[in-house]
Amino acid sequence: MGLDRAGAPRPLGLDADGHERLTFLHGDVPATLTPQLRTPALLTSAAIPLRKLHDASATFRPRPDDAWWPPVREPAEAICHGDAAPYNYVVRNGEAVGLIDFDAARPGPRVRDVAYAVHRFAPLHGPDNPESFGTPREQGRPAAAFCRAYGPGVGAEVVDVVPERLRALIAFMRDRAAHGDEAFQRHLAEGHADAYEADIRHVRAHRAALRAAFEE
Repeated sequence: MGLDRAGAPRPLGLDADGHERLTFLHGDVPATLTPQLRTPALLTSAAIPLRKLHDASATFRPRPDDAWWPPVREPAEAICHGDAAPYNYVVRNGEAVGLIDFDAARPGPRVRDVAYAVHRFAPLHGPDNPESFGTPREQGRPAAAFCRAYGPGVGAEVVDVVPERLRALIAFMRDRAAHGDEAFQRHLAEGHADAYEADIRHVRAHRAALRAAFEE
C-alpha cells in the first residue's frame, strides 16, 4: 500500500505572516465518492491513517487551559481528526495516501471519529441524498469493512454512534452560525443540516440491516 510514511503533511513552521507551512502530499483530493472511488482499496486504505492518528496520540493528555475548536469531547481517548471524509484525504492510484485538514482536530472518543468517516465512506446516506447509493445492507458492508481495516476497538456499535455524531455536528453548525460564522450560515442556507437530519432518520430506520452486515 502506498501510504506516505507520515500519513499526513509534516509541519515546517510559520512564515513571516504567521501562516503555517506544511509539506505537500502528491495526489488528488476527491470532493465526493465518485463511482470510480467506490472500491475496497480506497475504503480500507482510508481507515489506516485514521488509526495511525489515534494510536499515535493515545497517550496525549489535554491540559485544562488548552484551547480546542471544537471543544474536547469525553472520553478523550485520542486526538480525533474531526472531519475524516473523502474531501480530506489525498488519493493516489485509487488508495488513500494521507489525511489532511486538521482544523477540527480535538481530543475525543475514537468511535465518534470513525462514525463520521463511516457515514461519509460507506456512505450512510438517505436515498434522497445525491451522494447516496446502495441499499441499507449494501451500505452496511463497506461500513463493516472500514471498521475491520481500522482494527480492534470499533465494531457494529458505530452504527448507533453515527446519529449522535451527526446531531452534535448540526448543533455545532447552528451555534457557529448564530455567532456570525458566515461559512456555517452558508452551509445551513444550502441545506446541509437538513441533509444530516435525513441521514439520521435513515440510519435509525435501518439500524438492524446496517448492523447485520457486521456479522457477515
